[in-house]
Amino acid sequence: MKRIISVILMSVLCATTVFASTSAPKDVERQNIDGTEYITKTFETTTETESESLIETDFTDGGFLFSYETVEKVENEGTTTKAVTESEIVETQSDQLEDIIRLFPQTKPYDADGFTGELTLNANSITTEAIGYETSYYTITDTKEIPGLMYPDPSYVPQTSLKDGTTLPLTDIQFDVMATSLSGDSLVPTEYKAVGTYSKTFSKQVPTGYTSTAIYEGEVSKNQVNTVTYIITYVGTEMDDGLPSYLIAISCVGGLLILGGLGLLGFLYLKSKKGVDIYNLIDGEYFCLGKQSIDVKNPLVDLNEFEDLIQSHTFRFILDKKVAKELYGRNISITLKDMTVKHMVKKRNQEYEFELDMGGVLDVE
Repeated sequence: MKRIISVILMSVLCATTVFASTSAPKDVERQNIDGTEYITKTFETTTETESESLIETDFTDGGFLFSYETVEKVENEGTTTKAVTESEIVETQSDQLEDIIRLFPQTKPYDADGFTGELTLNANSITTEAIGYETSYYTITDTKEIPGLMYPDPSYVPQTSLKDGTTLPLTDIQFDVMATSLSGDSLVPTEYKAVGTYSKTFSKQVPTGYTSTAIYEGEVSKNQVNTVTYIITYVGTEMDDGLPSYLIAISCVGGLLILGGLGLLGFLYLKSKKGVDIYNLIDGEYFCLGKQSIDVKNPLVDLNEFEDLIQSHTFRFILDKKVAKELYGRNISITLKDMTVKHMVKKRNQEYEFELDMGGVLDVE
């Protein structure tokens, strides 16, 4: 109780207090289970948030002091999708699309980095190129018949022949007897037919094989944890001083009015004083211990005045504008127990704020 009253007084007396930022709960529920009061606070956060940053220190609500009891973590999964394009390569012996397309399945499964789905062949994307080339030889041949020749004279046979736009040289002649007559006791040829053969051998480069590339396209998805829900439960203890409930209520109201009046008077009094506001770091937050006047001829801050309130060795000091102007460029002494630390004032014509770590002083008894 003394601790709570001290914190309340420090909060009222100080014009400036620094608070640690926390995420706002998505839902707050209070319920009584078997005579025990519970407050449940639900937070929905990113996966990087740790529950420790959301758990509060003890707090009061409706006459109960609530303390942390449990935290439940629920991972919320969501579906993430993305477009995927993949290529597939096959070897073929033909460069004809109707032959090639049969080698590619219409769909193919996808499974990578947690994403799964099915990709579909884009038939218009198929391209084919030769793997390599080799030399191939071929011969073009033609024949001509020249009938009605009296003699088997090669000069009657043309020396070349044109076939499909290609000129072929004469490579062979065959004479056939077409008619004979009796000369004495013998038959002699009287008519011949010449058969000329024309041919020429050529070479060309032909592919040794082909590679065909096709593109598969589609949308794939995966389930992953997108957010985390923390359900933090606090259990309440009734703040009972042993008095009847109506007296407790009256005491609380009266106490608050008295504290409020004292706080207001103290605040107005401190605002009228010129000097330094003194803060102490308590549970991650700066609380104002009070205000001291400053003698500009012998500037000194005596922290021993707040010995019962000091909780850590880290302090913040705020000089008002008037004092900062008069002490600009001079040293101000800060004393705690048997240690004195000096700090030079580096700004003027405005409030001047600085922090000191009086480490080790609190450990000296």
